Amino acid sequence: MSLHFLVAIAAGVASALLAAGVAAGSMVAVPLFYLAPLPVMITGMAFSPVAAFVAVLVASVGLWWNFGGTFLLAYVLGMGGPALGLAYAALLARAEPAGRDGLLWFPVGGLVLLAALFATIIVCVAVLIMAPDYETYRATVINMVDAMTASQTRLPPEQDTVRMAELVAQVLPSMAAAASMGSLLVCMYLAGRATLVSGRLARPWPSLSAVRLPVKTLPALAVSAVLSLLPGMLGLLSSVALATLVIAYALAGFSALHAMTMGMGARFLILAGAWTATLLLGWPGVIMAMLGCVDAVMDLRSRFRAGRQPPPANDR
Repeated sequence: MSLHFLVAIAAGVASALLAAGVAAGSMVAVPLFYLAPLPVMITGMAFSPVAAFVAVLVASVGLWWNFGGTFLLAYVLGMGGPALGLAYAALLARAEPAGRDGLLWFPVGGLVLLAALFATIIVCVAVLIMAPDYETYRATVINMVDAMTASQTRLPPEQDTVRMAELVAQVLPSMAAAASMGSLLVCMYLAGRATLVSGRLARPWPSLSAVRLPVKTLPALAVSAVLSLLPGMLGLLSSVALATLVIAYALAGFSALHAMTMGMGARFLILAGAWTATLLLGWPGVIMAMLGCVDAVMDLRSRFRAGRQPPPANDR
């Protein structure tokens, strides 16, 4: 128990240092900032959720002592809390005779949805703290973009700059939610691999090509898509939920593509092309999200595998 306590303290200090590095204003500290949940997740998966809670508590006290309550709130809502929740959910299991080792573990698709939920809450709370209504938020973002543009060009803002600022105000929350969700998922994957290498991972390593999302999540995707078309703060916050759900279904689509191309000679080229196009262009991710939605409804993986099976022998 004393070892767990010492590891938790060390993890909390490491997480706080990674988060506090952004206060220095260095660009190098930005990627380290997004890795702040990693020590907490490793502690939670390798030892216990209690140790992860102690790590979050240590990091929170240190950040509050040095930077005040605002930084503390940002860390707890944006990093420490989600890291603790994901590490706890990753170790959830219930008895199931048909499961591996008699246990049915919390599905990876559920972890992806949980990361999407955390990212949505993080950004929505940040937007509401910044501005209680849409017009105030829009004016704040436009002023920020105008100030940045004026400091670089030293010219008064033009009409094109105002239009660009309005576009930034519309897409900024969705981009922030995507970055937050991506960082949480990357940290969770790295924490799982590190815990697996150390031999302390309690659950068996899941097959990432078997990740799928439940059909009952599709109504949430449809509702968020409809609400995102509305003007004002409701539409803005709904676009945040839409962005995270699209990413979740895009990951499910990639998982389905991995499963359906298994055994194909051109599998590497197909997967490499899909991943490269999505990472470079972005919009192919919408196609992968559509694939994930169709797979959730029609179970394309099973249909594709059944279609690829050789015909029965006819030698009677």
